[in-house]
Amino acid sequence: MGLDALFSPRAVAVIGASNRELTIGYRIIQNLLDFGYAGPIYPVNPKGGEIRGLPAYPSIRDTPGPVDVAHIVVKNTLVPDCIRDCATKGVQAVIVNTAGFREIGPEGAALEDQLVALARQTGIRVFGPNCQGIINTDPAIRAYCNFTFTRPSPGHISIIAQSGGVGEVINQRITELGVGVRLYASNGNACDVSIPEIVQHYGADEQTRVIVVYIESLSDPRAFLEVATRVARHKPILAMKAGRTAAGAQAAASHTGGLVKQDTAIELVFEKAGVVSFRNIEELCQSAIAFASQPVPAGNRVGMIANTGGPAIIATDELIEAGMVMPPSSPQTVEFLRDKLYPEASLNNPIDVLATAGPEHFAAALQALLADDGIDALFLNFVTPFFVDTLGVARAIAAANRGSRKPIVATVMTEKRGWAATLQVLREAGVPTYDMPETGARVLAALGRYAAFLKRPAERPPRFADVDTARATAILAAAAQNGRQYLSAVEGYELLTCYAIPVPRYRLAGDPAECLSAADELGYPVVLKVDAERIVHKTECAAVVLDIRDSAALRAHAERLFARFAAAVPRLLVQEHVPGGREVIVGAKEMPGLGHALLFGLGGILVEVLKDVSAKLAPLSSSEAREMIESLRAYPLLAGARNQPGVDLPVLVEILLRVSQMLMEQPAIRELDINPVLAFPTGAKAVDVRVVL
Repeated sequence: MGLDALFSPRAVAVIGASNRELTIGYRIIQNLLDFGYAGPIYPVNPKGGEIRGLPAYPSIRDTPGPVDVAHIVVKNTLVPDCIRDCATKGVQAVIVNTAGFREIGPEGAALEDQLVALARQTGIRVFGPNCQGIINTDPAIRAYCNFTFTRPSPGHISIIAQSGGVGEVINQRITELGVGVRLYASNGNACDVSIPEIVQHYGADEQTRVIVVYIESLSDPRAFLEVATRVARHKPILAMKAGRTAAGAQAAASHTGGLVKQDTAIELVFEKAGVVSFRNIEELCQSAIAFASQPVPAGNRVGMIANTGGPAIIATDELIEAGMVMPPSSPQTVEFLRDKLYPEASLNNPIDVLATAGPEHFAAALQALLADDGIDALFLNFVTPFFVDTLGVARAIAAANRGSRKPIVATVMTEKRGWAATLQVLREAGVPTYDMPETGARVLAALGRYAAFLKRPAERPPRFADVDTARATAILAAAAQNGRQYLSAVEGYELLTCYAIPVPRYRLAGDPAECLSAADELGYPVVLKVDAERIVHKTECAAVVLDIRDSAALRAHAERLFARFAAAVPRLLVQEHVPGGREVIVGAKEMPGLGHALLFGLGGILVEVLKDVSAKLAPLSSSEAREMIESLRAYPLLAGARNQPGVDLPVLVEILLRVSQMLMEQPAIRELDINPVLAFPTGAKAVDVRVVL
């Protein structure tokens, strides 16, 4: 079944209802009554009697009418029997508020597994356990199936929070800001009804305009990615992930493994799905207000109107740093405003209407920017001087906001009691108003981020026909069958060759004499590399010698390397020397439940020093591969700067796409480092590779 019965129940029972005020069983009954729940409420208590003026029933089976949702607030070991009774009654969903399940350890986990089994056997949906519940503010329903205390008014923001405490903070903050909430859910352990299901339900709800998500972990990240990708195309999802600083693996077998932590996975899911990500609750709440009331901008071009200079400068800095742009005023805008503003006004963007500007000046500036095809969004910096008709200015802004196809965000810097009427006009008109220019600017930038996602082309990842998938699979299978965790260097190069990724010419040698023969065949200069499973980072171990130009030097280096690494039972790789080139890294790491994350950045020894890298989930589209490259701080070096030639960017894009296809076809790869890839003005070569199974 869907979740309609859970969020829009026709009748609610509370198993474990109580007359003791400081109990959840009392609080839920009180909340349902105080919030004006439209349906019957059935307290269930073995003693019967009366609770909050309502008749109590000894069992859910004794309630007189059908029940859609039953809260369960009893000892954890009694919960399974309550669910069986609910099945007999025909209850469609239970909200298990009781704690004492998976969160307490193995005994609780076994009990929670019983709930999952019962849900599957009976068809009852289990919300929780160890959860708050849901809220639906629809005036026709008014379901406060929850034990918290915030009383939201009806609105268009729907909230999902894995943590009940954080969920209530978000709910309370949005309500404090005078904005309504549509639906609320905090599902605790989420043994059955999941966050992806709730996102899907909110996505189909016509009154929900924006979805706010707070998560700490995802049991099924792939399901969230698939649902969020569908929903975000027609309804914005704003999300915050906590636990960003959690430690990753204690020891990484590759550069990529050290740089891409498991915590990164959810952020990569957000980015791929088009979820707008936030790093603090306040900014999340403030942005939700704008998303609930304003249209999405067509692009990132901002027109600003201000009656004070300093805040406009601060807001401009924030907008530009966040990727928005402030184009100059068009000639038409300048001409239109020339005789409508004071002569001293600045007509270039940002438009400074001056502190003495009244309603007619603001109205003219708003009209001009709303008509300007070179502007996608409007930002207002408005102080409220005592010598200006600020109520009239607010009405002019409200009038412009009505029916506008462009979002309007306002920073209103004022004393709230003295100018309460001015602020009220803006709020009633649905104009999101903020106290600080930085806050308003970040909110508008969040709208811009979502607009950029909507403009992202819906591309299919390319597939290359010139690959040898069967040979690549055989290489990995043979290594796994021999119990090896790493591919040898030769196997790594063969794997790359299977996917037509260019590598230098090479030969494998077991002693110094074979090294000399290999060099004669390849031609000098050559490179020597130790190939041993224990040697992870060759440069740090001095296991690489570059630019060897003659046989005497080659013999000396080969004898030294064989002696030094004798305990590792090495072989030496003799490789053609590839001089010059810009070093970059292409890497990958398996993310459980999601496939692989790809990494691109400056390579060689710089990768862990500068950490100038980008990451995305496979499979990659062509535009995603380009974004990975262009997002680096060092991108100007790759593109060509200060009369220095750039590298072959199309070839790097192709290498990323070929690696992406490799990862989709070869799930046995756990980690991959191609470091460095040497990129040239024409072409590139992968000169070192590390593959972890």
